[in-house]
Amino acid sequence: EAAAREAAEVIMQYRFKVLVKQKDAGEGPVTEADLAADRIIRGHIETAFPGDTCISEESFEGVGNAVLPTKGRVWHVDPLDGTKCYIDPNSSDFCIMIGLVIDGVPAAGLIMEPATGRLWKGVNGQEYRQAWHMAPGEAPTQLPPLPSTLASSQLRFGAAPPVHPRFERLISEHVMPARAVPKGSAGLKAMLIVDGESDMYTSGCKQISIWDIAAAHAILAAVGGGLCTLDLKPINYAQKQLRDGLFFYNPGLDGAMKERVRGMYQHLAEQRRLREQQAAH
Repeated sequence: EAAAREAAEVIMQYRFKVLVKQKDAGEGPVTEADLAADRIIRGHIETAFPGDTCISEESFEGVGNAVLPTKGRVWHVDPLDGTKCYIDPNSSDFCIMIGLVIDGVPAAGLIMEPATGRLWKGVNGQEYRQAWHMAPGEAPTQLPPLPSTLASSQLRFGAAPPVHPRFERLISEHVMPARAVPKGSAGLKAMLIVDGESDMYTSGCKQISIWDIAAAHAILAAVGGGLCTLDLKPINYAQKQLRDGLFFYNPGLDGAMKERVRGMYQHLAEQRRLREQQAAH
């Protein structure tokens, strides 16, 4: 927590004063704030847990879909998730994500929103699961387990703004009547589910890395939610990138609904394949 708060201060100090660069391999923008926050968080982890492995977005030396260690304690850090929102003066949708994976299972996570000071943290153990939300100047609030039924007759899904109306219609047609909850940053979209403000967050992006999900996975699991691929398979923490997309969900989504979500993405993939075939001819 101290690492996140120190990094958050630096991130806000750098905001609107940094030079934005593009990462190699088309992996998006990076700023001095990303790098400074990375150094702070890694320093805290390496000092407190010298025997642990620490993998951070800004200092990871592997390439492509490298195999990551899963044995023992492995920290996955995204020092600034939502860099595009960070450089947008009208957005506060960026966060710090620190996740601990033990023997391939997300065991603990912390997510902090520097612009507001809000913080979520969770412990996802075999015998103990609990999550908390903290707002500036307030005592930590223990979060209750998520209900096993949907809170609304509409399926609420997190999506980066501006949300295309066609995507909302697509989910309504394939799954059930749906309503978008706009939010930037993968971590913050997952926290919408933790807070009971959303029911799911999906992405078919091929550039999602393990550090984009580890912290959120642990926190969501601590309140009864889950994360899988769009094929409804468990997350493999040995892979750097999730080639099969991601699907954060609350426990109110039953097996039939998840299958409909999978079917929707299979439909989209087939449409894309047909368009590519037509373009080739």
